[in-house]
Amino acid sequence: MKARELMRRDLTSVEPDTLIHEAIYLMEQAGLSTLPVVDEEGKLVGVITEHDLIHAALPEYFEMLHSISFLPNLNQVQKRLREMAFKPVSDYMKEALSVRLDDEDLHIADLLIRKRLKQIPVVDEEGKLVGVIRRIDILSRLVR
Repeated sequence: MKARELMRRDLTSVEPDTLIHEAIYLMEQAGLSTLPVVDEEGKLVGVITEHDLIHAALPEYFEMLHSISFLPNLNQVQKRLREMAFKPVSDYMKEALSVRLDDEDLHIADLLIRKRLKQIPVVDEEGKLVGVIRRIDILSRLVR
């Protein structure tokens, strides 16, 4: 099965100059943990994830978070997130992995698993965002 058959035509995305607090609000409202970042022409230029934001808010603590005995002071997290709130997404986004419309399901599943992604953007031949494929999209197809 090809990406075009699996994808959701969800174009929920942000631009590089979108403010962090706006991206967080959009993630919350849309129930997403990842947002594609597109330029003014709709071309994919990156992604911003909850993980990226947490990592940015807790850079010095992030490695210690692997220990259950370590709990950061939430006031520090809140303070750092408030400092980040009016900065652009471009300060925290990362390069996006993507798939093309004709990529096969096995390739897509492999990327999602190996790279530990919750979703992957689908782009056309010009690099424009045309949809996303979430892990659940593949799982639900396999169950049918």
